[in-house]
Amino acid sequence: MNSRLQFWLVFIVLFTTVAESSAWGPQGHRVVGLIADRHLQPQVKQFIKQKFNINSLADVATWADKRRKKRRQEKPWHYTNIAEGQGTYSADRDCPEKACVTEKILEFSQVLRDRSATIPEQAKALKFLVHFVGDVHQPLHLGNQKDRGGGSLHFTYRGRNVSLHYLWDGGLIDWRRTSLLKYAERLNGDLSDIVIWNASTVVDWANESRSLALEVAYKVDEGVLSKAYIEKGQEIIDLRLAQAGVRLANLLNSILIF
Repeated sequence: MNSRLQFWLVFIVLFTTVAESSAWGPQGHRVVGLIADRHLQPQVKQFIKQKFNINSLADVATWADKRRKKRRQEKPWHYTNIAEGQGTYSADRDCPEKACVTEKILEFSQVLRDRSATIPEQAKALKFLVHFVGDVHQPLHLGNQKDRGGGSLHFTYRGRNVSLHYLWDGGLIDWRRTSLLKYAERLNGDLSDIVIWNASTVVDWANESRSLALEVAYKVDEGVLSKAYIEKGQEIIDLRLAQAGVRLANLLNSILIF
């Protein structure tokens, strides 16, 4: 095999790996940030800009994913594995070391509230929150431990062998149909349940994801991704991205208005 052919084979492998692993990160998380921007109180938006030099939450939405590539101990912070057969989250059972997404949202919320914390500490907490609120709304981030949140379950989708987790990270959505900004605007257009969404806790968000994981995401009939399954998945992902953006803004408004 000549060196030129070897180069292109390596390139194809790397491109495929990056494309599959980055689906929710650079796209879905930015959409969450764009939606949240629309719901921040003006004084909170100004505070974030002046104190942390952040013009849009979308600009820092993927910071936590980039950071964890060099800090393997942070990887579990992005999800919460639920015990097999359990329908709701229990901190003592599912996250005793407090190193999961549900507990990290609570932890970094407290850091952001702490007026004695340094600006770098608060900025880091803010960036983690922007990302983790998105993560906890992805149903399979509250998946089963035995299959790594669907990571070990594989299916053929559009001619590729991909994991169930990848599909729910955003792979089910055809991002090429529109820009991320227009997609975020569409999701932000019908928020009739915003009051109900905001009258909830971090544990509620986790339990919603757990319920969707068990009742929808894992319900793949005979291992086949039917048209109905794909359409339902797209509908739920739209809903969860919108809820994450709205709730992220509400969380930051509640913390930073003083």
